[in-house]
Amino acid sequence: MEILPCPQCGSKTFCLTATEDKTSDGNKGWAGVCKECGYRSTPTILEKYEGTFQGSQPSSPGFIGPWVLKIRLDTGKEKILEALWEDAQACVQFLQLKRGDRVKVTIGEKLWHVEKLHENEE
Repeated sequence: MEILPCPQCGSKTFCLTATEDKTSDGNKGWAGVCKECGYRSTPTILEKYEGTFQGSQPSSPGFIGPWVLKIRLDTGKEKILEALWEDAQACVQFLQLKRGDRVKVTIGEKLWHVEKLHENEE
């Protein structure tokens, strides 16, 4: 998902991807990678959670601008991921998300990543 420009070349193909390296807790690592110049960085992971996708909607009724992706955690708490409309739509369409799908969300300092979980990954 194209979120922000590459800090090195300014390309808008800078995205968060899983790396082959495992972290100390055994999970996949994440790296920011530019598809144009190859610049790589390891973002600081601020938050990581799993839950059930509840849908997307404008952050303010009648407002064209940021949208929110709603995720309900297993504890019943609702988490909201705010994104540009285009990014929210691209995420939902690319992953073919439907209400009730299990997702894993990783949020870095400036990047976010949503991954659709399948039954054997839960």
